Amino acid sequence: MIPSLKRLAASAVAALVVFGWVLAVPLAADAGSAGSAGSAGSPGNGGGGGGISGSAIWSLTWWEGTPLGPGPYTGGPAGAAGLCIWLDLGPSLSDLNSGLSQSSLPISFWTVPQSGGHPGIWGVDEWAIERLHAGRPTDHFDLVACPRPSQVPAGGGDIETSLPGAKPPSGKERWLWLFWDTVPDPPPGALPPIVHEAFSLTELPRPTPFTSPSRIGEVSDATVVNFPTWMWVDGHIWRSYAATSAGGGYVATVWALPEAVRWRASWDFSSPVSNPQGGVTFGPEELDQLCPGPGTAYNPSNGAAAQRSDCSFVFTKSTFGTRQALSASVEWSVHWALSSPSGVIGGEGDLGTVATTSSLPLRVMQVEAVITAG
Repeated sequence: MIPSLKRLAASAVAALVVFGWVLAVPLAADAGSAGSAGSAGSPGNGGGGGGISGSAIWSLTWWEGTPLGPGPYTGGPAGAAGLCIWLDLGPSLSDLNSGLSQSSLPISFWTVPQSGGHPGIWGVDEWAIERLHAGRPTDHFDLVACPRPSQVPAGGGDIETSLPGAKPPSGKERWLWLFWDTVPDPPPGALPPIVHEAFSLTELPRPTPFTSPSRIGEVSDATVVNFPTWMWVDGHIWRSYAATSAGGGYVATVWALPEAVRWRASWDFSSPVSNPQGGVTFGPEELDQLCPGPGTAYNPSNGAAAQRSDCSFVFTKSTFGTRQALSASVEWSVHWALSSPSGVIGGEGDLGTVATTSSLPLRVMQVEAVITAG
């Protein structure tokens, strides 16, 4: 969502989803069997997946050591900026419940409240049901996780703050609060211009492709038919890239994560007239392969038997003395977030997938003997 700056600064809006009255008791049982109370960062802390699944809020805080690697708010001498993280949980009570079950809340939150104890899930559910009774189809629950308790606003109305501290997988305590969000998310084509300005500043790198074999005799950038050709790109680019831009009362952060590399090459010497070498392997060659990572660089010092490629291709047709383009395209998933100048996240979304591409002039040769080369 993108609330106005005035509203964002005044209420620092945020929300979390919680389970309904019927689901609260079964969830408490699941939480009790998943992990022990008070175990910081344990997979079962607070029920559900303990904040390590893709839908949990902790999947957004990847600069603190969760599986996606360094994130947009890390870097420079000052380190992380200490922003509250915003997560849109959805419009229903079940959405709210699902989000809470993955938020690393303590076991006490899911147990029947004792005299003088925390109201837990029952109190949050009651607040959520009141919001739903007066809600519109575009209204939804949001969850915010803040690194400091001073960043949690005063509760009341559309803001629910009666949540205990959470211990996510990073082990660093976070303070959670909920917001009943009545501002619809903008369509992708109506984002503030500063989002696109921030994306233009990310400067996503183009990959440098490599192969092994990479040389046949005196011929560079060459491989052979009917032999596994390893493919990889330079691994140092395999990280997140981020940039920020400010304007119109917002600060936009855009970050991109490398997801995969698509390798492409094609040629067709299917007739004797188009065969420069007079070879016999007529027919088209087509490479269109998606590899989930940068690939593994071949190390000639280790020997072929001691290493394995996770991205390779066997060419069956030579290029008949010519060079054909072997392209490598890194596919990036691009995300954006808006915050107020004070650092409270006020909206988030995806810009889709973009690609950066480079190529090398590859020659595929047909030889009489098997050749191994680094």
